[in-house]
Amino acid sequence: MVILRRAPALASAAVRLDERQQAALDSDARVLRVLGGPGTGKSTLAVEFVVDAVRRDGLRADTCLMLTSSRSAAAQLRQQVTARLDGTSTESLARTWQAFGFGILRVEAALRGQPAPRLLNGPEQDVILRDLLAGHASGEVPGPGWQAGLGEALRTRGFR
Repeated sequence: MVILRRAPALASAAVRLDERQQAALDSDARVLRVLGGPGTGKSTLAVEFVVDAVRRDGLRADTCLMLTSSRSAAAQLRQQVTARLDGTSTESLARTWQAFGFGILRVEAALRGQPAPRLLNGPEQDVILRDLLAGHASGEVPGPGWQAGLGEALRTRGFR
């Protein structure tokens, strides 16, 4: 017999903000810089900003964007906002900085009628770097002006 258990639902009740977080949430500033180390509540505050903007200001959740350092952190932020708003979104509410930048490049290419950029995988990048280094070493193309003494390191496998 197999027992399937549903994953516990994310809490959708409002979280308790500390005094400084609440002051930031209540601020009328158009730009607000929130500083703090890991685990100090920056992400919690970001989620509450989105929830507040949707509920109080009538914004659509998919017009909000949170940028974070990793895909797993972005997924967590999306889950938290979705749970707090009891719904889904058509756009990604949270992305990594890299994904956001790549999205800008894709839009720019489309506006110029150019093919969409493509991310290189590791082996493709290694081949390009190897070819560039070989071109510099052979003198076919001018090198980047490496520091003296770095020449030996350039030939090692670990440099690529």
